[in-house]
Amino acid sequence: MTEEQQHVALPPATGSSFRGIGILRFRRSPTGRTRGLSLLVCLFLTTFASGQQPPSQLGSCDEPAPPVIMPLEIEILIQPQPGYRIKAQEWGRAFQQLGHSPRFREPRGGEVSLVENVDRGGGVTVHVVGGMVADGSIRILGQQFTVADLQPLTVLLDELALYGAAGPPKTNPKWGLSDDQFLEVTKILMEPVTAPVTLQSPMVTVETLGLPEGLRLKFTDAAREKALGRKPAASPESLVLTGISKGTAMAMVLAQYGLGFRPLHAGRNRYDIEIDSGDESSNLWPVGWKSQESAAVVLPAWLKSIPFKLDQVEISGLAGAVADRLQIPLFQSSHALAAEGLDLDVLTYSRKEDRVSPSRLLTAVGDKLKLGFDLRVDEGGKLFLWVTTKDQSLAFRQRFAHVKQAK
Repeated sequence: MTEEQQHVALPPATGSSFRGIGILRFRRSPTGRTRGLSLLVCLFLTTFASGQQPPSQLGSCDEPAPPVIMPLEIEILIQPQPGYRIKAQEWGRAFQQLGHSPRFREPRGGEVSLVENVDRGGGVTVHVVGGMVADGSIRILGQQFTVADLQPLTVLLDELALYGAAGPPKTNPKWGLSDDQFLEVTKILMEPVTAPVTLQSPMVTVETLGLPEGLRLKFTDAAREKALGRKPAASPESLVLTGISKGTAMAMVLAQYGLGFRPLHAGRNRYDIEIDSGDESSNLWPVGWKSQESAAVVLPAWLKSIPFKLDQVEISGLAGAVADRLQIPLFQSSHALAAEGLDLDVLTYSRKEDRVSPSRLLTAVGDKLKLGFDLRVDEGGKLFLWVTTKDQSLAFRQRFAHVKQAK
């Protein structure tokens, strides 16, 4: 049984001026009968004459599950002096206005502020421990709040009730996933790409990667306009990603359009892949990871000095030669480079005859030309060389300096 794709025009919706393009995925049996027809993704180019609202997201047309609001168990640590108890009474009334009933108590030995998810009889309760300071304000998660302005505290408590201790997925380093969920989605994204990828529109290109089972695509409002547009002129026509894990491959493909993605838990063994506008400085799935082992172990040649003599060598050729010597693939973030006016086929570099390691050489090139050269690994541990801007490379290192990908 084989799987095919077909582009179809969707009929106009009643009462509106409406056009759409869809991708239908179906399986065709050896007898030629089509089975299991399902609409995978609908991309809409719409003029709503009837005042209808556009769909809030692309991807699966399933109705989203209503959010689960978790109860908060709040404790505020205070000192035994009378002034703290007076302030505690003020805060008690303020919290009641917000719909919460905190407990004020003295700290136990060595106790510190914290926020954690606690299983209370099969349901999750968010346990919040804050502290009162001498001026009567309270601190929770490093943020300071006053009775005179409760709005920031309201926002924080609402986020904790909705997202738990991990916080909002868009700002959380693991996108609100538990350690087990992060491990699960990483293993799903370890599946390797099996064929070259032709860059078309972002939606079609990502679809050609062949998303693993259990993943569903969604687009944010910020990403929708780019998703419906054509491939940027600076992007390559295709990428040879065969053997690269699909998580890194998808991040790499989307980077060519100024997009990225984040995984969101959508139910048991199910995750949404939310595509958003962004780059290495955004809280999106990275284009590869820092190796959990040192370069001296995974790629000794990266640090081994070899003779170089360079005279106005184009950076594209230099990077290609280094990657060939290291026997690893070379990829570049064409969108980010083009946005900064950095053309690797135009930029050149010279260096007198010298012995230097590939790592030091590319660092010197990057410092001079505002480029970033990173040795990265995909979810399966496959090494590759990624070329981007200096700022994007620095943002990646700051974001993932202490983040270890799950194995």
